[in-house]
Amino acid sequence: MKELTEKQKAFARGMFEGLSQREAYKRAYDCAKKKDETVDALASRLLSNVKVKEYLEELNKEAESPLVLTKQERMEWLSRVVRTPLREVDDQSDLCQELTETSGPNGCSTKIKMPSKLGAIAELNKMTGAYAPEKMETKVEHSFSSLLKELPAVPLVPPPAGS
Repeated sequence: MKELTEKQKAFARGMFEGLSQREAYKRAYDCAKKKDETVDALASRLLSNVKVKEYLEELNKEAESPLVLTKQERMEWLSRVVRTPLREVDDQSDLCQELTETSGPNGCSTKIKMPSKLGAIAELNKMTGAYAPEKMETKVEHSFSSLLKELPAVPLVPPPAGS
């Protein structure tokens, strides 16, 4: 039996993240022209695929490991990055990425670096699907070739003089 495609894996990851079958399928595949009923049937059939089931079980087993953060834990940590003021982060905090202590003639200073708040917001948006790109459909009334035929027949390069 052949391996899963990236789209099949993306569908399984969507299911693992708690999306409905329909939403997981739409995220993994281009469904702009499909009705919800069709997407539901395709998602149901894909979920019954033995390899997809095995991959989903593998994801669940990995998530059960105490070494792996759950989605909720990751979201809570990222939320703490956004909400915690820098003045509340010290060298013992899990939000402290870098600590630099310098001493000079004017005294000592401590510089603490924490994760980017904007980066944390962007990551949270990805995890929740907020601000997903919207698909736009356009209707073309004329084909490109029909538009070309309407152009005047003017040569791109003028003929040499005297011919």
